[in-house]
Amino acid sequence: MRKPSAPPSYVPHCAHYVSYVLTVLDRLVPAGTRCALIGAPLNSNVGDSAIWLGQRALLDALGADVRYACDLMSYDAGQLAACLPDGPIMLTGGGTLGDLWEDSQLLREQVLRDFPDRRIVQLPQSVHFTDHANLTRARRVFDAHPDLTLLLRDRHSLHRCRAVFEAPSLLAPDLAFAVPPDALTGGTIAHDVIWLAREDKESAKGPPAGRGTARKERGGPYVFDWTREGEDTDWRRAKEALWRSRARALCRAASGDPPGAVPALLAAYDGLARLQLACGCRLLAAGRVTVTDRLHGHVLALLLGLPHVLLADRYGKARSYWDTWPTHRPPTTEWAWTEAEARQRAGALLAGLRPERRGELREKPHRTRTRHRTGTVPGD
Repeated sequence: MRKPSAPPSYVPHCAHYVSYVLTVLDRLVPAGTRCALIGAPLNSNVGDSAIWLGQRALLDALGADVRYACDLMSYDAGQLAACLPDGPIMLTGGGTLGDLWEDSQLLREQVLRDFPDRRIVQLPQSVHFTDHANLTRARRVFDAHPDLTLLLRDRHSLHRCRAVFEAPSLLAPDLAFAVPPDALTGGTIAHDVIWLAREDKESAKGPPAGRGTARKERGGPYVFDWTREGEDTDWRRAKEALWRSRARALCRAASGDPPGAVPALLAAYDGLARLQLACGCRLLAAGRVTVTDRLHGHVLALLLGLPHVLLADRYGKARSYWDTWPTHRPPTTEWAWTEAEARQRAGALLAGLRPERRGELREKPHRTRTRHRTGTVPGD
């Protein structure tokens, strides 16, 4: 078996995650493979954008050639067959395989039904089903496919899938660790503590300062969720331009040239993901310490070298990931079960920053933080 090459660029202090997932994927994606990639993100969840960019970098490193790509709204089995008469189909990694996000799960199942003769690889996911009927339906579809492989990013999900599904299940880290460093932008330090708090069904108790627009509690952290759209005019114009590029590529595909549309479509997907990720990085970099119940808040904080506290979410996804990958975590990374514990641990991290840095940042709260390619802050 050939030794997979590392992506041309990645954050060195997270290289162990990249090496691990490359070793797993190398068994499934031989060099020069022509493949399809299903599920490009169009939402405002920064984590999904990070995963997409990581997937793209890893497939490039493996020598794979993406001949078809689609998002949740643009999947077309006929176009996929025209672009890729044979070859594996990769289902994007991400949030949760199961019925928490039903549209994504239904798309997975449809692809499995449409292509029973192809190798299909579900890229790393967590797993959670709330309704047994949905699990039964998924088991029926998954077990009927003769060449499906499931990659799971935590041991709880791995054991669950091995107990429920017949398809081979393998452990692999989250693909966001392969994000190219040039997509990880810096930002301006404006707050002592920021709190990236989920406002969706996976939130354990809701943001600590209540729901609504980002706000600063008196004497407390700056609270926000990164699924809210940015207000910067240039950012919105750039996003609208990329959406138009996507629409033109889809029109070309529908007009009878799906293979010719793929490069422009991939460029639009990549551009949207980079734009969304840059926004998320700026938000995270605005705090000297971060608290979050978002798994990809934790992943991006590791990539950026930010002191942070990971807090429990509603369904245990964050804790399962935390327990699965205990090595290589820096001492500036903490776990908390409750809001009160998260506040205490964030305060301790804040107090532990170098005194000269604390004074410097108080005097210059809007200094731009610039990072090296390693993702660390100069002087830290």
